[in-house]
Amino acid sequence: MGKAYKNVIPAGHIQIKENVQRKDNLTGISENKELWAQGLNLPETGEYTFFAGCGYQQMKYIEGMVGALKSAGKMGMGMGKVVGISKAFSKVGIDLTNVTAKVTASKEDPYTPVLVSSINVLRKLGIDPGYLQEKEPCCGSPMYYAGFDADYAKNADNNFQLFKSLGVKKLIGVVPGCTSALKHGYPKFVKNYDIEVYHILEIIALKLREKKIQPQIQEKLKVVFHDPCQLSRYLEITEEPRQILRSIQGVELLEPDAEQIGRWSTCCGGGNLETTHPELSERMGKHRFEELMETGANVIVTNCPACEMQLNHTISKLKTDVKVVDILSLLDEAI
Repeated sequence: MGKAYKNVIPAGHIQIKENVQRKDNLTGISENKELWAQGLNLPETGEYTFFAGCGYQQMKYIEGMVGALKSAGKMGMGMGKVVGISKAFSKVGIDLTNVTAKVTASKEDPYTPVLVSSINVLRKLGIDPGYLQEKEPCCGSPMYYAGFDADYAKNADNNFQLFKSLGVKKLIGVVPGCTSALKHGYPKFVKNYDIEVYHILEIIALKLREKKIQPQIQEKLKVVFHDPCQLSRYLEITEEPRQILRSIQGVELLEPDAEQIGRWSTCCGGGNLETTHPELSERMGKHRFEELMETGANVIVTNCPACEMQLNHTISKLKTDVKVVDILSLLDEAI
């Protein structure tokens, strides 16, 4: 990559691209991908293949790394300088990224259990998906969003060939960004792409209607749903999560103004903006939180690890007792 690109593209985006290419994940952290699925006895193949993605698996590390980057920023060290120091350490055999991630990782991990809840819910609805475990590749979507089209196209084609070799025909994605890449991004770059891709909320909403299942929670909740950008704007999935929430006895769904929900939903500022423009990200997070709280809800429900991290960060700064819950965790409890 030439100097001209390095002066235009934020260092964080370049680093993520290199992480995908070298380590097959967003962060560059060395960790077995199938750890979250231990004990679930998932087959490798099935009618549907579950695509876990990097988001929920690595968010506990991303959360700590974002905090470390913000601290570095306050000391006058931008992302470019941090990346440069990390690469200098790697030349002498020290993986500074891996060390920093493991040291700063949050002790509480609300993200990885969402994957377990996803499998629980699918099984309760009659679907026993396959899972590629260590063979599951990174979808590479951040490369596309950062403008690295050629790198993204190569990654997409390699992944498609892998899926075909493993007999994958239908994918169920759980991370909205990954699902959007697999469903809409890959067909733009991969010839004869013929894999059916669904987001898990589409499948769940359909099965709940078909089986006439009415979930129920013990303690009544007033909730508001925060639409993740990838889910609402790219996948155009806005009614399904609301149908699911309305189907749960004990849940009262409250909504912000019409221009603040669905495809018009206000962005919370998450999704890598934290690494490139942390102050802007924080302002956006506070603004979105205030919109959601005007509804009178005491629980924010969403379906994106980046949104969950961003909203939790805002709650922590404002020192409120509002909770953020993934819709899949809530549904797992309710069914």
